[in-house]
Amino acid sequence: MQIVVNSVKKFSTTRSSIDTYVSMSPGSNRVQVKAWDTSGKYMEKVLYLKVGTTTSSSSGSDTVTSGASKFSNIDHMTGWFDCDDCAGKDLSGPSAYYWMKQWVSSPSLDGKAIQFHLGGSTPYANALWSKQLTSDGTKIRSMRHFILDIYFYYKNSHAAQGLEFNIGQYIDGYGYVYGMQCNMRSGSGPHWDISVPDDSTSKLHEMHWQNTGISCQPPTYKWNHVTLEFQRTSDNKVKYISVTLNGVKKYINVTVPRRYAPSDWKGFNTHYQMNGNYQQEDYDTWVDKYSITYW
Repeated sequence: MQIVVNSVKKFSTTRSSIDTYVSMSPGSNRVQVKAWDTSGKYMEKVLYLKVGTTTSSSSGSDTVTSGASKFSNIDHMTGWFDCDDCAGKDLSGPSAYYWMKQWVSSPSLDGKAIQFHLGGSTPYANALWSKQLTSDGTKIRSMRHFILDIYFYYKNSHAAQGLEFNIGQYIDGYGYVYGMQCNMRSGSGPHWDISVPDDSTSKLHEMHWQNTGISCQPPTYKWNHVTLEFQRTSDNKVKYISVTLNGVKKYINVTVPRRYAPSDWKGFNTHYQMNGNYQQEDYDTWVDKYSITYW
């Protein structure tokens, strides 16, 4: 299958489906989606799309600009950092048994999923996996909008206390932490939380979770698709714009302060975290097609 924009091939895959972002110039664009099956049969769909430089709604930005860039297949990258204590309150959580395994063929969407395991014997222990994506200060300063796109699969819904999805942007002595948690076993029912600094002078670990009121009930034994949209505002605050789970989009539109970070910290990273329940039951999750689009 191919995507061709104004006679220029933009994307190609040998798989039987397409799920990707394609940059297009502002104005009118002729888009061809082409496909060939194994017998050589050719199929084509032509679309005419008019693209603006940016598009926003009254609820906040929800369209990628034509100049967007992307970190693709983060789950394929090497050099991950992991910890258990730093995944707990005040960076001093309990010990857990945990590991990760890359390039797992099943379950997988592209044949190279990453598998994460959490277990141990201490209730409510957690594990965090983080991947640094760039330390280029000029690039980091220019980043204002973010779309985190990820697929995950799990089997034991009872064992999972929650799953966390996070982007961290660190520059000039400040940390912009865009963190969301699918809180599956809350007393108020499963829901999405956002990470909020305790006050306007908070350091990185000084935070609490704030209930958005948006339900988070991802089904087991299937791939769940999560898309999170964030923004660093013109006055340098963190804005949570929206969350989409399996095609259902909900707007958040909450703005919170940035946090203080060590002055020598410079980086842009993402992390994925698994949280254990009151019995610390062993469970696994699989992650695939992990990407971040930014502009």
